[in-house]
Amino acid sequence: MLSSDQEDLRLLRESARTLFERAGGSGRARKLRDASGGWDSDMIGELAGAGVFGVTVPEANGGLGMGLAAGGVIAEEVGRVIAPEPVVLTIGLSLGLLRRLRPDHPKMEQLINGETTLAVAWQERGPGGAPADATCRYADGKLTGSKAWVVGAAGPHGFLVVARGHNGPVLVLTEATAAGLSFDKRVQADGSSLGELSFSGTPAEQLAEGSAVQDALAEAISDTTALAAAELVGLSDRAFEITLDYIKTREQFGKPIGTFQVLQHRAVDLHIMREVAQATVREVLAQMDCETDQKIRTRLASRAKARAVTAARRITRDAIQMHGAVGYTDEYDIGLYLNRALVLSAWLGDDAHHRRIWFETREEEGAA
Repeated sequence: MLSSDQEDLRLLRESARTLFERAGGSGRARKLRDASGGWDSDMIGELAGAGVFGVTVPEANGGLGMGLAAGGVIAEEVGRVIAPEPVVLTIGLSLGLLRRLRPDHPKMEQLINGETTLAVAWQERGPGGAPADATCRYADGKLTGSKAWVVGAAGPHGFLVVARGHNGPVLVLTEATAAGLSFDKRVQADGSSLGELSFSGTPAEQLAEGSAVQDALAEAISDTTALAAAELVGLSDRAFEITLDYIKTREQFGKPIGTFQVLQHRAVDLHIMREVAQATVREVLAQMDCETDQKIRTRLASRAKARAVTAARRITRDAIQMHGAVGYTDEYDIGLYLNRALVLSAWLGDDAHHRRIWFETREEEGAA
């Protein structure tokens, strides 16, 4: 990466961190969780004003054109303050689909400007509860069926839905208030919502159809997986900082517990895990900006997510233990970071899932 690019990323990081800290940091996330479990629409506007949502969108389509590496910078800062706003969801999935399939659609500009938010529904639940092939249908301008595991489904203005049409897969847009749409909200460990959508003759606008929809979805999911890894890196970084501050000030037997050798050794181990995860994810994002082969991009995204999940779960778990009994209370912020890490780790696949993808794609490449 050129030094000028690194300087741009540094300035972007400072700007994003200042914005989130001025808004209230992790304390704001706690207040929103206790109030409703949603997000702050005013904060969406501030983020849009800073160019956050358009950071990966090409300049020709109204964005900043800075690429996934810049998106990763934003995602890390989101993770540091466990911001509930759908930043990664919007950058990776919503805008990721639209900029590939319908860059001319008015929703593109509205998303970049923070005037609207869209959740993406593409997965379905089979009879046994596991993911299944799409059966949700789109015909004559209406949707029928259901979608599962829709992240951020409690607050958006509409939904981008991948369904089956007459000529294969289609991407359609339906408003959150459309007739025949029902939503079953499931609250997750961090207070965010996961939704189950049901459509019964719900009016929708077709945006794209054919194999291009599946190709765009695969690319957008890879982008979002890597960005979720970056969010976990930022979360891990802040959780580690909180823990260091605690063991430096918490006293036992007349001295800070951070002077005990066993805790020093654990802290060093966590520091190494954090540094390796951070370096891996940032390298992956930079490589994905230059890679066009989707199989390689999928493998890179899985590498990032597997490493980030492993580090985040270890760091937040050990952080709770190093806090002692108070770490299990809701009074201390470290618990918020653990809960967010659990939710993010599961979203789009955990470390075991992505290690399996990484090995399978490597084996396919070797066989070829």
